[in-house]
Amino acid sequence: MNDSDLLFIEDDITDVDDPISLHLSPWKVLIVDDDKEVHAVTKLVLSNFEWDDTPLHFLSAYSAYEAEQLFLEHDDIAVALIDVVMETDDAGLKLIETVRNEFQNKNTRIVLRTGQPGQAPERTIIREYDISDYKNKTELSGVKLDTLMCTTLRSYQNIVNLNKNKEGLELVVESSSVLFDATTYESLVDETINYLTKLLTKCTNTPAHNLSAVGFYCDLDVFLLLEARGEYSHFTSPDDIEKLPNHISLLISESMAEQKNIYNPDCFVLSMQSSSEKNVMFYVDGFSPLSKQDIALIELFASNTKISFDNEELRHEIDEGQREIVYLLGEAIEHKSKETGNHIRRVAEITRILALELGFSVAESEKIKSASPLHDLGKIGIPDHILHKPGSFTPEEWKIMQSHVEIGYELVRYSNQDILKYAALISYQHHEKWDGSGYPNGLKGEEISLVGRIASLADVFDALAHDRCYKKAWPMNEVLQFIDDQEGLHFDPLVVEAFRKHKNQIIEVNERYSDVFK
Repeated sequence: MNDSDLLFIEDDITDVDDPISLHLSPWKVLIVDDDKEVHAVTKLVLSNFEWDDTPLHFLSAYSAYEAEQLFLEHDDIAVALIDVVMETDDAGLKLIETVRNEFQNKNTRIVLRTGQPGQAPERTIIREYDISDYKNKTELSGVKLDTLMCTTLRSYQNIVNLNKNKEGLELVVESSSVLFDATTYESLVDETINYLTKLLTKCTNTPAHNLSAVGFYCDLDVFLLLEARGEYSHFTSPDDIEKLPNHISLLISESMAEQKNIYNPDCFVLSMQSSSEKNVMFYVDGFSPLSKQDIALIELFASNTKISFDNEELRHEIDEGQREIVYLLGEAIEHKSKETGNHIRRVAEITRILALELGFSVAESEKIKSASPLHDLGKIGIPDHILHKPGSFTPEEWKIMQSHVEIGYELVRYSNQDILKYAALISYQHHEKWDGSGYPNGLKGEEISLVGRIASLADVFDALAHDRCYKKAWPMNEVLQFIDDQEGLHFDPLVVEAFRKHKNQIIEVNERYSDVFK
C-alpha cells in the first residue's frame, strides 16, 4: 500500500467521488403505455443515453395494473413515463395516486404523457398530482427526451441522497444513545462495530455480510470480530496488533502514529484518541466506494463514539476509585478485627466466582466483588474487648456482637451507588441461614437475597480455612465436608452446587492470597 493511495479526512477530500458517480447499477426507467409503438420509440431514442457513465434499464408495462406489479417488485425505479389514457380515461392518474399514497413511493420521478391533452388539462394535473413533468406524446425527439431524463434523474438522485443522509443521521443519533449506555469496553467495541456496519450498509448499499471490522483499544484488549459466529479473539498487548493480517496491522499502525482517519477506496481506519491518550481504533473493509457525504457521516459517528469511550474511561476511573476506597475501608475493618487484609481479598474473589456461576453479568459480578469487603463493616461499632475475645461470648456479648450486621447496614443503606447498595445487603444478610436459623431477622430460603446467600458461604469458607483469635484454621478437607453437610441448612443448595463446580478455582484463590501474618 503506497502513501499516495491513502486519503486523510483532515486533508483535502475533493478527489472523493460525488454521490452521483457512485450509482453502480443501471437506472431503472418504467414505460407505462398501452401503445407498443410508444415503448419502441422511447427505447430507441434513449438507447445510448447514459447518466454519470451509467446506462438505463427499461421496464415495460402495458396497463396500470401491470405497472402496479412492477412498482411492487422494484423499489428503485428512478423514472416512470406514464400514459394518462389506457384501460380507462384516467388509468394513469389513478396509478399515480396508488404509487404515491398506497405504496408510499415518494422517490420515483413521474412524467405523465398523453396523446389526448383535452382528457387531462395540463394546468390541473400539474397542480393536483405529485409529478415531475407533463408531456405530449408528440414530444418524443431525442433532445427533449434527453433533457427530460437528465432533469428527472438528477432530481431522483437528490431525493435518494437526502433520504440516505437522513437515515444515516438517524442511525448516528440512535448510536449515540446506545453507546452512551454501554457499561463495558467490550460492549462499546461491539456496538461501535454494529453501528458502523449499519451505517455502511445504509450509505453504500453494501450487504452486511460483505463487511468485516476490527476494533482495537490500546492498553486493554484487541477485539477481532469473526463474522457469522460473532466470537472475539482477545489480544493482551498493543504489540499483538501484528497478529492481524499484515495490510490491516500496517494501516492501523500508520493511523495510530499519525492520529488521523485514513480512507482508502475499499477500507478505512478510524483513530479516536481518548482524553487519556489511549488509542481507540477501528478498521473496516468490504464496502462500496464512499462519497463525501458518507465520510462526513462516518466522521460524525466517530466523534460521538470518541465521547462514549471518554465517558467510559471516566466511569472506569470513578469505579476504580470507589473500589479502592472500599478495599481500604475493608482492610481497616479487618485490621481492627486483627485479621489480615487478605481475608477480604479472598472473600471478594470467591463472591465474584459464585456470582458469575449463578447468573450475574460480568459487570454485576464485579460490583458484588467490590462490595463484599464491607461485609463486616459494622464491626467498627463493636467494642474491642468483645471483638477480640478469644473465648466464648456471654449471652449479652453475643447480642452485641450480632449487632454488627445492623450497624454496617445502617451506615450504607441510603447510598445510591450500586456497589454500596450491594454492600448494604451483604452486610445485613451474610449471617442469615437457608433454614431460617440465622440472624438478625431469621430469614429463610429465598427471603434472603442471592448476594447475601453467596457472601454467607464465601465468608464461612474463609473463616473456617484460616486462623481467628478464637480458633485455629481447619484442614481443607474438613472445611469442604462442612460445606457439604450444611447444604440446605446453613447454605442455599444452589450456592453450594456452584461452590462445588468451582471448588478447585476457589482453593487456588485461598492459596494465592494466603495470610502473610497472623
